Formats: sequence, C-alpha cells, structure tokens
Amino acid sequence: SIVLTQEQLTGIKKQNMGEKWLMLLWSVDCPPCFKELDMIQKLNKKQADLNVVLINTDANEETLLRRREIINKFQLMNLPNFHFAADQGAQSRFIIDPNWYGELPRGYFFESNGQSHGKSGVVDESLLVNWLGE
Repeated sequence: SIVLTQEQLTGIKKQNMGEKWLMLLWSVDCPPCFKELDMIQKLNKKQADLNVVLINTDANEETLLRRREIINKFQLMNLPNFHFAADQGAQSRFIIDPNWYGELPRGYFFESNGQSHGKSGVVDESLLVNWLGE
C-alpha cells in the first residue's frame, strides 16, 4: 500500500472524475471493517473493474504486516490500497474529511461529478451493489 497524501488523494479524485466510485476506510482492529472488506471481496470477484479505493487508517508501522495479511486474506491486492502516514492520523483524517472524527468503518460515495457523501458504519450490501453497479 502507498502512504496517503493530499496529492495522492487529489490524483485519485481526478482519475475517477466522470465515474462513480467508493473510498473505504478500515483498520486492523475493526471487526465491522472486515465484514465490509468481505463484501468488497465478493463484488471484486464478480466485477473485474470494481471502482473501490481502500485506505487503512492505522497510522503506525507496527500494523504493516497485519495490514498486508488482511488485504491478502480478502484478495484485494488488485484494488488501490493506501494507508495513513505513521504518526499522522489526525492530519490524514483531515485530508479526507475535516468533519470526520475517525469512526470506522467509513465509506465515501463519490458521484461522477466528484461530489461525495460520507457514511459511518457497515455499508448495506444491496446499497453497495447498486452504487457500484449503476
């Protein structure tokens, strides 16, 4: 995974302009996040061009191996994977959304015009399928 910076995020948004996509934030010690990653894994198997960006919010190096294990376990290596910079949790959260306080899981649904709305808690599977499949 790649360290998330303001430039990275701007690039991701530019790259996906004109398309609907989902930005999903997760942590190694968040069981509900695994439920979401499992849903993404199932969709990923059905849809080769799944437009999902994964961002791990653990801002420390100790979780590096665990992050990799989880992404491998859910077979999500083909999706763009980013993580917060070490000791930069608050700054990284602010880059994503100044009004978000770090509750997880957290998803951002981006419209094709670049507008987005954030949602905390596990995303409903049918909502996810409809959003990414439209």
